Amino acid sequence: MDKSPLWALSVRQPWAELIILGFKDIEIRTWATKYRGRLLIHAGTTLDLPAVVRWFRRRKDVPTGAVVGSVKLVGVVRFTRETWKEWGDRHLDNGRFPTDRNLYAWILEDPRPFTEPIPYLGALKLFRVNSPSVRRALTASLTQR
Repeated sequence: MDKSPLWALSVRQPWAELIILGFKDIEIRTWATKYRGRLLIHAGTTLDLPAVVRWFRRRKDVPTGAVVGSVKLVGVVRFTRETWKEWGDRHLDNGRFPTDRNLYAWILEDPRPFTEPIPYLGALKLFRVNSPSVRRALTASLTQR
């Protein structure tokens, strides 16, 4: 079994689920990273309740506090007012552009959902995951299709 480090990003629900289902291929962050490659998506314990209702109707329809799948992080670009409007359908937000901070678009490809969410404690920024069950679920998800 591959022993390379597994990196994860914690994302509030329902956005984590929308990433893994392939509906959201840009994640907005206030920080950039040089990391590129396979990235686990961790569904945080905090919910964006209005968005949950908009996309899934019920709270119990989205797992929290678990690794739900992975994506490839293929690029990070500075987000501007123009890209906010142009890519609104990709990051699923067509509201007002926040002008009070720098934003970065994380470009995501090849979502691979896990068969079952795997409970795991999240963290801020990118964090390492050291779990044999997550590694097995990742391997299984990459061999499907």
